Amino acid sequence: MRAEAICLASDEFVIDGRFRGTRSGPTLAIAHRVRGCRTELALLDGHRLAVRAQAPRRPDRRYVVDLRFVDEAPITRRTIAWNCWLASLSSATVAGLVAWLAASMHGHPEAWSAWLVSLGLFAIGLLAGAAALYRTHETMLLRSVHGQVTLAELTGGLGAARQAASFQAVLAQRTAAARAEMSQARQQYLRDELREHRRLFEDGVLSSDAYEAGKRRILQAHG
Repeated sequence: MRAEAICLASDEFVIDGRFRGTRSGPTLAIAHRVRGCRTELALLDGHRLAVRAQAPRRPDRRYVVDLRFVDEAPITRRTIAWNCWLASLSSATVAGLVAWLAASMHGHPEAWSAWLVSLGLFAIGLLAGAAALYRTHETMLLRSVHGQVTLAELTGGLGAARQAASFQAVLAQRTAAARAEMSQARQQYLRDELREHRRLFEDGVLSSDAYEAGKRRILQAHG
């Protein structure tokens, strides 16, 4: 706490979190229809990145991040629910075989039972397919440089990373330009990064755990 107070109090530099500005570059919107989440990124003048995140049962979040503290290399993760896809395909296949057997038993007393089994397996296949669609996704995480906390999370279906590739290239150029235009000594840069983390924590963007972890990494880098 003492180290944090020294960093936050020295060489005061105000970062206005309410600044919105005007768009000065491309925008990126990634959505996952099954999950019902959507995140939009927009580059603003003044070396800012506007973030708008929407998720089910959560209020929309809108905030701005200083580009100087955004890592140029986002983390991309792909999750494919192989077990659910396999379960869906297997259930559908067995349902088809049972339906064929039921059709060949036309007039037999057990035919209706076979049809019911087929319908049950088909329903299981549909549920497994829905679970597979929900759990299969690609996620891109924008993280801070030294704090390594998530500043924005974009989740979409397969192909989302490819969709974001051109925006990532521009984002990397803009973050490098932001740091070059506002060149600072390492210690001053770390102090400002800590202030940015503190602002995002007070605005409710970062959780308490994320802020504490990021603060610890920044103070360690500060030496």
